[in-house]
Amino acid sequence: MSSSRYVKTAAGHAEIQSKSLALSRPVRNLLLVINDSQPGTFWLQQIRGLADSDLNALLEAGLIAEVAGSAGAPAAPRPARKPEPAADEGPDTVPSAFDPQGGDAAASLLQDTLQAIGEASYSALYDTLTAQAKGQLGLVKGYRFALEVERAAGPTELQTLARRFTQGLRDDHGMAAVRQFLDALRAAG
Repeated sequence: MSSSRYVKTAAGHAEIQSKSLALSRPVRNLLLVINDSQPGTFWLQQIRGLADSDLNALLEAGLIAEVAGSAGAPAAPRPARKPEPAADEGPDTVPSAFDPQGGDAAASLLQDTLQAIGEASYSALYDTLTAQAKGQLGLVKGYRFALEVERAAGPTELQTLARRFTQGLRDDHGMAAVRQFLDALRAAG
C-alpha cells in the first residue's frame, strides 16, 4: 500500500489549518509533507516514528487519498528545473518544463497559473509571492526567496521569479500547492 502515491484531500487541508484532530506530531508532519511526488514509503522514511499504520490512519480518516493508478508505478521523471527563461522567451511564454505532452488537468492548471502570472499587476504578484514563499518554502528558503522578490527590478523579473516559484512548487509540493498559489494570486488581483 505504501508504494502508492497520495495527495491531501480538502479535509486534509482543513485539518492542517484547524488542527482539530488529535494527531501525533509525526503523523501531523506526515500530513503536512505528503504529496504525489513520491510514494508513501518515501514519506514514511522521512519522518521518524512512523509506520504503515499511520499512513493507513490518514487514509481512513479521509485526510489523504491515493492517486489513481499509482500503486507500484515507477515515478515519472520530472523535467529538470529551469531557473530562468531562455533569451527568446518572453514574459508570457510557457517554458518547456511546463509543457507536458497531453491536455490533462495538471497541464491546464499550470497554463492557467502562467497566464495569471502574466496578467497580474506588479503589486498583486509581489504581495502573493512574498506571502506564499514563507508558507510554502519554509522559514529560511522563504526568507531568501522574499529577498529575491524584493530585488526584482521590474514586472518582467517578478514574472520570471513567479514562473520559477510555480515550477518549484510543482516539483517539491505537487499540484495542490500550485492550485493554492493560483488561488492566492487571483484573490490578490
